[in-house]
Parts: sequence; structure tokens; C-alpha cells
Amino acid sequence: MSQHLAPRAPRTPRRRGSRALLAAAALLTALGTGAGTVPAAHATSAPVMNYDGTTVNNARIPAASIGIETATGVAFDRGAYFVGTTQVGTLGPVTASGDTYRATGTVDLTGRSGSITLVAKLYKGKYLVQNVYKVLRLVPPAPLGIPAGWPNAATTGVPAGTTLTPAGDVVVTTPGTVLTGLDMGCLTVRAADVVVRKSRVTCTDGRQLAVALTGAKGFVMEDSEIDGGDGGTENAIGWGGYTLRRVEVRGTQDGPRLGYDVTIADSWIHGLVRHDDVHTDALQSTSGERIVVRHNTLDPRTPGVDDFLNAAVQLGTETGTGRLRNAVFENNFLNGGAFSVNVKCSANIDSSVVFRNNRFGHGSRFGAVIAPGKLRLSGNTYIDNGAAVPVAPAC
Repeated sequence: MSQHLAPRAPRTPRRRGSRALLAAAALLTALGTGAGTVPAAHATSAPVMNYDGTTVNNARIPAASIGIETATGVAFDRGAYFVGTTQVGTLGPVTASGDTYRATGTVDLTGRSGSITLVAKLYKGKYLVQNVYKVLRLVPPAPLGIPAGWPNAATTGVPAGTTLTPAGDVVVTTPGTVLTGLDMGCLTVRAADVVVRKSRVTCTDGRQLAVALTGAKGFVMEDSEIDGGDGGTENAIGWGGYTLRRVEVRGTQDGPRLGYDVTIADSWIHGLVRHDDVHTDALQSTSGERIVVRHNTLDPRTPGVDDFLNAAVQLGTETGTGRLRNAVFENNFLNGGAFSVNVKCSANIDSSVVFRNNRFGHGSRFGAVIAPGKLRLSGNTYIDNGAAVPVAPAC
């Protein structure tokens, strides 16, 4: 008996190496790029990094040598920490608990600032099995402080033991007036060559300037204080024709504004107050000429307040094309701010604007300096280790 068989469906040709290609694709998906890697075990939980018992991701971490733990569901037996291409630490012995593998290593973050990406490269045998990426926000390794030799509470402001006479708001219209030992409200000067010594200005009534100068060429303030209360006044003093020596400025939304013919020396500007729509700066200039800022402590922050504020020095205008010329910032201690020195790309400056031999702390959010290439910088270093401060390009 004959048997009729249905025709067999044609067989799909098997491509050589297809399984190998699929395996390779799975490997790359699991590990990312990199030669000499092997597939990692299935991770039961997302990898984490911890400092002092808390995750480091977007956390405020001291810019110092600190211990950071990495924990992951991928089996590994050794590892190293990197910032960019620089190795900053090595993980210690690995322990396993259930499906979690963990190890702790000392990470050297000294001299760094702002937000950084820390990478833990994890290995098993000779193979890289996982990269763990976390963003850290670095903060000063110690409480806010002023290094020895820089202006501070003991060397600026009204000298200890001085008796002040209450005076209320003061308006000066006589050239050559000398004010000494006064406890004033807001101060308005409409005459040339006025001198203020051993006095305090406390202006909190919402004015734009705590010390307002109009036609006041040659104004000098020495061994005195300008206090804006809790940000009640926008600016400490402006706009030009003045000298500050050993003056403490605090409590305003912005510190002194730098216009024409300004000298600030041996002074301490700190403890400023952020208000809406104000990017708070210890010093700011949109235009001017013949400016000297020498041997001051410039840090807009307030100890205990979680706000970097904008800058210790901000240069450049947001409106118009104001020119800034012949401005020298030298031998200052600068700290705080998103960047401690922030010079806008659009700033109308030339090579006569100079920052030289300044010392920086590590208390800024993103870095020491951001500036266009036309700014002249020389001899600017970190206060603790003498390393040259990096300059981020503004444009």
C-alpha cells in the first residue's frame, strides 16, 4: 500500500555564529563597553554607594579623604574608585551577605569642589564586571572658617571697647565731614571727602543702598560696619568714589557694588542674605574703572545655612554693554558661591582686569573660577594645598 506524505516545509537556513552574536550582545548590554569583561551575575538590587551610613547620590559629601562603601548584587572580588580618568581610591576586602556584595575604600576628594561623578570599577578575577556611577556634591571638609592672616571679626569692624552714640538715619551734605563713634541707621552722603570711622550703619528699611553715595567723591569708611539686617537692604554701598578699610559687611542681599574709583582693603564681607530674583554676591561690578580689591576675606555664605549663594566676586552685566577696565583683585581669600569668581562670557572686559595671587577655599558649589579667556589670572591657588585653581570656561 502506498503512503502519501505531506510535503515537508523548507528549512530556514541557520546562520553561522548567530548564537555567539546574541551572547555577545547580551554581554555588552549587561556591562557596557570595555575589553576583557565577562557577564555579571544577575543583580537582585540596584548598586549603591554609602558614606557614613547614607547614600552618596546627590548628597553633600566632605571634600576630604573619606570612606565610601559600594554595595551591589553583582559578584566582585576587588575594585577601585575613579573621578574621570584619575584613580582616587581602592576598595578593601569584599564581603557577601545573601545576594549582596559590598566593600569599603578610602576615597581622596581633597582639593575638589562642586558636583563630581565618582565611579567604582568592580572586578572579578581579571575581568571588569560592573561600573557604578554616583554624583556627589562636595562641601568644605571643615566648618566655615577664615585662615590665619586674613581679615576676620577681630581685625575688621568697630574696634572692641568702642562706645557708640545712637544717631538714627544720617544725611551728610557738608564736604569734609568726619563721623566718628556713631551707631547710625541708613547713611546718605551728598558731599565730597566725607570720612566715617569706628561707626556702625544698620539699614533695614528696604532701601537699595545701606550707604548711598551721591556726588560723594573721596568717601572713606574705616574700622566700621555695614549691616543690612536679615536682607532688609539690597546693597551695602554704591556706586563709586569710595574707599573701605577694615570694614565688616554683613546681612545685606549684596555686598558693595564696584563702580568708578573704588578701593576695598583689609575688609570682611560675609553672611549675606538671598532674596527672590537676587543672585547674591560679596562683590559685584557691571561696569567701572580704577578698582582695587586687596587683602580681603570674601565669602557671601552664612555658617549653618545650606546656601552657597552666587559668588564672592561677580563681574559682567546682564543689560547693556557697560565696560569694566583697570580692575585688580589681588591677595584676597575667596570662598563660597556657585563659583567663587564668576565672570560672565558677555562681560565687557580687557586684559586690564586682573586676578592675581588670591587664595581660595573649597566651599564653592561647582568650582573656584568660571571666566572667559580674556580675563588675566595668575598665581591663584587653593589655601590648603597650594594647588593652582582650575578655571572653567565661561564660553
